[in-house]
Amino acid sequence: MNFSKDILKIKNIDNVVESIQNFIREQTFNNYRKRGIVLGISGGIDSAVAAKLCCDAIGKENVCGLLLPERESNPKSETLGIQLCKQLELSYVKKDISDILQISGVYSHRENIVKKLFPTFNELCKYRVIFNENFDSDGLSIPYLEVLDNSNDIHKIKLSLNDYRIITAATNIKHRIRMSQLYYSAESKNYLVCGTTNKAEFLQGYFVKFGDGGADIEPLANLFKTQIYQLAEFLNIPTEIIQRNASPDTWSFDVSDEEFFFSLPYEIIDLMLYAKEKSIQSNEICSVLNLKENQINRILKSQERKSNSSKTSRNLPPSFDMKDNF
Repeated sequence: MNFSKDILKIKNIDNVVESIQNFIREQTFNNYRKRGIVLGISGGIDSAVAAKLCCDAIGKENVCGLLLPERESNPKSETLGIQLCKQLELSYVKKDISDILQISGVYSHRENIVKKLFPTFNELCKYRVIFNENFDSDGLSIPYLEVLDNSNDIHKIKLSLNDYRIITAATNIKHRIRMSQLYYSAESKNYLVCGTTNKAEFLQGYFVKFGDGGADIEPLANLFKTQIYQLAEFLNIPTEIIQRNASPDTWSFDVSDEEFFFSLPYEIIDLMLYAKEKSIQSNEICSVLNLKENQINRILKSQERKSNSSKTSRNLPPSFDMKDNF
């Protein structure tokens, strides 16, 4: 089949949905031998699609949704998450994890850096981290802190590598606390934990090791984000969830996945990853995506860098082999 913008369109979506449901059912009851499934409900499209698939696969009475808001969460996440659970008639538990994050130092570690770089920061301000990766010229992705002040003015400040590492390490605690709550809920019920990572996120490391990447099953990990949208339409996921910008929901100042990590829309990300996977020639990619060859090369280089830097997160920890010592 020729490379085109429609190459990732799912042809037999009924069969794909049925196959994913069979996978979920087989893993839950036969492989893990669990009674049901727990998954995080974020108000986003990935968790919505995963929840619907789980409910249809093993019955909504055997699925539990967990909503884990905290003081920097977008209130819309909780609203849409509850809306989804009600539509699916899915039982859910809401637990605010702000106190856990506070005790863990998540807020103080991050805000100490924000106040150092923006001394007039106060509780009315909001902040986020974004990346500027320009594929029209060579250069690495640069992290910036953006602060939304009391007057709704945005201040953009370049982050040093050390400050970025501290903010990232603190932020990753959010993902790991969320996952620890999911596992508590799952183990108390003899359920398994279902992840919601899609293929673009998995291949480029847009997940946290032992955080959102620490689930028992990942039914969406071989589906590109644009294919998740196709499933969402087919499964009648609420329109507001489908139309919502994908976001990590870890910053008080809302940020999209594109601004925070990818620097590209998912339509381009997915097609580029597919093209690399299938060894599509650069001239063909240029023609279909209306991009110049130097842009294509820079995007491929960026994706390869992200893939290589996250390789260890996708694998089990290496272990020392004793076979040559006996």
